[in-house]
Amino acid sequence: MTKTPSKHKTLEEWFSERVPDIPEPFLPFLLAEKGTPFSPDVLVEKAEESLSRALQGSGIGREAAFHLLAADAFLTYACEVAAEEPSKDNLPGELEALLARFGKHFG
Repeated sequence: MTKTPSKHKTLEEWFSERVPDIPEPFLPFLLAEKGTPFSPDVLVEKAEESLSRALQGSGIGREAAFHLLAADAFLTYACEVAAEEPSKDNLPGELEALLARFGKHFG
């Protein structure tokens, strides 16, 4: 469950309001850059970056696993935020566009 997100918050502020709290060891993988603006588009970009990091090198080990989990979390959060937007009239279309944008880099 989340509070209604504000488009003027940073990712750090938005994550601090998550219920339940995000586990401390996982936060550095979500908050690599302080002050990142919060938006669904930024969440998709962060998902792409995290998946790229997970696929670099051997793709095994704890760090790669955390990057893969971060990619999943960012994409899930982007879908969640899209579902909370007041313009939910075409939610299936919005979610398809969001996933297509993400998928074009890894298809």
